[in-house]
Amino acid sequence: MRHLSLVILLIFPLIAYGQDHENKNGKSNPPQDASYSKVTDSYSNAYASAIIGNGFAYGDGVVGDRSMEGRTFEFRFGKEISVPAFLSEKLNLTDEKFRLDVFHFNEGHPDNNHRDGFGAQIVYRKPVNQKLNLEFGLGPYFSMNTTTIKGTEFNDAKLGALLSVAALVDLERFSPGLHMRYALNHVSIPATHSSIALLVGVGKYFDNAPARIPSGAYENPIWLGVTAGISQTNHGGSEGVPGFAAEAKKYYGNHWGASVSGIMEGDDEVRVHRHGVAVQGWFVQPLDKNWAASAGIGPYVATNKRGSGNLQLHSLISFQVERFIDTKWKGFVNFSRVTTFTSKTIEISSE
Repeated sequence: MRHLSLVILLIFPLIAYGQDHENKNGKSNPPQDASYSKVTDSYSNAYASAIIGNGFAYGDGVVGDRSMEGRTFEFRFGKEISVPAFLSEKLNLTDEKFRLDVFHFNEGHPDNNHRDGFGAQIVYRKPVNQKLNLEFGLGPYFSMNTTTIKGTEFNDAKLGALLSVAALVDLERFSPGLHMRYALNHVSIPATHSSIALLVGVGKYFDNAPARIPSGAYENPIWLGVTAGISQTNHGGSEGVPGFAAEAKKYYGNHWGASVSGIMEGDDEVRVHRHGVAVQGWFVQPLDKNWAASAGIGPYVATNKRGSGNLQLHSLISFQVERFIDTKWKGFVNFSRVTTFTSKTIEISSE
């Protein structure tokens, strides 16, 4: 079956309320993890960056202006990973670091192509001196491209690879771990065009990041939240419309979570008037004692009143940045995309 993409973008602030479960004496139930105190005493290094830039597309299917029109951007976060001691000694990896990153990358808008997607990379970092580090990253990239072929608009979902080379220039005088990030990104995808872009922005290493998010997230087994934002269909002729969602979320272990969401994408009066329910699993990376970044994926069952009206199975991919205010409240910004699986030309929406 050919994979085509339907996309929903969720960009909005959300305030979530943690529902604490009380026992008969009115006390909150403690976390069930017996090793909790040991886990919170351990630390690791986390990372996050945001960069923008420009580039060009080349290869199969590229016609007209190949420039990305200055609309290329990337957001990533991750954590350092340990290399086995015997391998580190054998390869003489004394100062080098390895990291696992997840990212969202928007390649920009050359003529007749608008491609972006999500992926993960293994990143190798080599210190050059006290002010400069070099990075090399490589990993899978799942992309969705809006394009017109013989007068028909398609949204093709494909799996490829993202290669990144970056220079990190120290800005420690402003904040520990802060740096300028200068990156060169190259996208390769079988049977379609490639792209290359130069981007610049800021990044930060969070030394001694907590091994898990604040304890209140576990003392409150269920977090309830509501959201509002803009839904935008990427097909021509569609405009942004209000969208809404409600979410129940629970955290597990050091880096995991699960959620159930009810989503109303809104009515663009052209192709999409859809609502449904999504279930997602989450990877959660604490950045400091209050902030965390997370990525989620899962099935989304929905019905479109401007389509067949039948229930259809899609997938939902999300990025979140969370700020824990106290043990019962948090705020976050959420960015999501929905992918449908059909051989028909379908619409893209964003919220």
